[in-house]
Amino acid sequence: MQIPFKLIRNLHLAASPFIGAFVYSGALRENDAFVSVIHWVVFPLVAAAGLALWLAPRLARYRASQAVVDKTPR
Repeated sequence: MQIPFKLIRNLHLAASPFIGAFVYSGALRENDAFVSVIHWVVFPLVAAAGLALWLAPRLARYRASQAVVDKTPR
């Protein structure tokens, strides 16, 4: 199953403000539950989505080149 590019981008954009709130809000940094959610859920999610967005063109080119190689007559 391939995850749509728009979904990854929207997930990345929707989760990023939570990291901003963590960085700029001292009151939120004192809340242990919020810190745990940022450390174990939000940051890995944003990082993985960012990597997926960054690598998407390279992966698409790789898949296209593999498809051409597989269709060669034997």
